[in-house]
Amino acid sequence: MTRINAFAKKINWRLVWRITWILVIAVVVYSLLPTLTKMPEQARESLEQVHPYALLIGLGLEFVAQLSGMLVLRRSLHALKQPQPSTWVLGQVWYAQMAVAVLLPGGSVTATVMVADALRKRDVEPAEAATAATLTKALSIVTLIALFVIGFGLSSGQPDSSSGYVNAVAIGMPILIVALAALAAAIIWPRIAGSLAGAGSKLAQRIFKKLNPKQIRSRAEAIALQSQQMLRGRRAWGTVGFSFGYWILDTAVLYGMLWGLNQTPHIGAVLLASTVGRLLATIPITPGGIGIVEVAETAILSALGVNATIAALAVIAYRVISFWIVNLVGLIAMYLLHRSGVAIKQQPKGTTVEAAVAAESGD
Repeated sequence: MTRINAFAKKINWRLVWRITWILVIAVVVYSLLPTLTKMPEQARESLEQVHPYALLIGLGLEFVAQLSGMLVLRRSLHALKQPQPSTWVLGQVWYAQMAVAVLLPGGSVTATVMVADALRKRDVEPAEAATAATLTKALSIVTLIALFVIGFGLSSGQPDSSSGYVNAVAIGMPILIVALAALAAAIIWPRIAGSLAGAGSKLAQRIFKKLNPKQIRSRAEAIALQSQQMLRGRRAWGTVGFSFGYWILDTAVLYGMLWGLNQTPHIGAVLLASTVGRLLATIPITPGGIGIVEVAETAILSALGVNATIAALAVIAYRVISFWIVNLVGLIAMYLLHRSGVAIKQQPKGTTVEAAVAAESGD
């Protein structure tokens, strides 16, 4: 009995509950989604002729995509003149931070703190490691929005597009272009970044009382300045290229799953569905966007002419590769980092990256 009690105390019950919740949502969504879209004769025929190597191709594409993301983080560290960790360590950090962001509440800050602590043990300054992780995420989101705009434009002229979708493109495209222009202006003029971040944090402060708008504004201006440093010189083209490569390859996984089910829709439709799903996943409604991403991507593909059932099955296969397998590797990476003494602690809601990193590093 004593051993059982000791074992129970070691278990992180919040983590167990989080994983259980994710699994329950996944089982419900993955069970209902193909059923709700029905199974017409065309879908049955496609399922009977599934390309057997599609999953292996998808796994290969996802591996190269994650490698591209790791290279963006490495280049961010180089731009900040920090030591370069080995590929083995960088791989552990990269996969673990994705799993932490999904599995722990407030995971984005917790993941950044974990990255800072892991790289601190490799002689990287904690504050610079956190900055590199933040810059990598920021560039990733900007790239994702840019691909979203491209996908929006490419898919707007498709003959299978519904009139409602065309109207949405006409309304949404100018808004997206303005958003991209605002992001570019924020990088070029750091004060704009500070003003936007300050205004947003004041609104968020109504929910998260611990937020400090002045501190966040200062941080946004600093990140804008550091973004200029990262995107300066010849290496910047490679960094941006790897960031685009990450999301393009991720989209290729979804396309590969559709191809495996004998559907080859226009690339604009797949690009739009993939980027919408990934953008929704950044909103902390459910862990990793479970349920929301699958439904949204299926709906978009269906609206653009893909058989609804085939779209649902392709999206589920895509999520198995890009979410479940990636996060399973991330769990293993978390364990290896924990064994090496890296702190993986949930940060309180409203905690800023600076405060959390300072607390972990003892500053």
